[in-house]
Amino acid sequence: MELRHLRYFRAVAELGSFSAAARRLHVAQSSVSEQVADLEVELGGALLDRSGRKIRLTPMGEVFLEEVRKTLSAAERAVEVTQSSMRGESGTLSIGFFLWGAGGFFPRIIREYRRRHPGIRLSLVEMHANDQVQALEEGRLDVGLTRPPDASAARVLESELLFQDPVVVAVRPDHPLARKEVSVADLAAERLVLAERGSNPMLFDGVVALFAEEGLTPEIANTSTTWSGVLTLVEAGEGVALVPAGVKHLRTRGLVFCRLRPQTLFLGLSAVWNPRRVGPALEGFLKLLRENRERIHRGGGT
Repeated sequence: MELRHLRYFRAVAELGSFSAAARRLHVAQSSVSEQVADLEVELGGALLDRSGRKIRLTPMGEVFLEEVRKTLSAAERAVEVTQSSMRGESGTLSIGFFLWGAGGFFPRIIREYRRRHPGIRLSLVEMHANDQVQALEEGRLDVGLTRPPDASAARVLESELLFQDPVVVAVRPDHPLARKEVSVADLAAERLVLAERGSNPMLFDGVVALFAEEGLTPEIANTSTTWSGVLTLVEAGEGVALVPAGVKHLRTRGLVFCRLRPQTLFLGLSAVWNPRRVGPALEGFLKLLRENRERIHRGGGT
């Protein structure tokens, strides 16, 4: 049984005539008769009463017509939804992000995407950078705004760099270094609070290398697995911290963020996606990011 059989039967049932059904369907009358007859053989009973001048439904035919209409309606709906999705007018898009990295531009991008694609259902998932990579590889996310993937992940995922977030110095407002610029030499005698190397090896190793270039060794007093934890330790007086500028979007009060001199240490933020999951909804989102690339780059995380 194929949808064609159901369409032919519905046309005959609604018009009460094989010839009228053939004209509606733009096929030969004999084809309609054969298809309906095949359908009756498959079902094991008569669907049409052909004894009068006008064809009528048998009781079995009346029951079958009701179900046929439901089936064809569902099939037509499936086609409409799929075609709409192919045009990027409907569907779903799951986006991973971390607030302190994308906080400056992310809300604006999401508002504009919703305006352009009102039929797309968005799922916004706040997630650590490393967790985003795993979720992208496993297909639980369509796209992530996260750190550039390492060499291993880059074999599976595609990415585009959006901006480089400068590393700044976070201090309490009553700290002597709470001014516009702080040099590495200024930090030589300071207790440092950093993100644990396991959670952010690029920054941890970058800080050590930056001090080494000045012939210094950093005094690392404490570490945390989260940026909110790092900032809390600074507020508690445990030391000063070297953090990406975007952490200011964590809305932490009671801290000052100072420019680091020389400003040679950055953490990149990229759009990362699995090429096996590319579709119109994702293509629309990437297009929007590319259109705003210069604005994002100029503003960074602000």
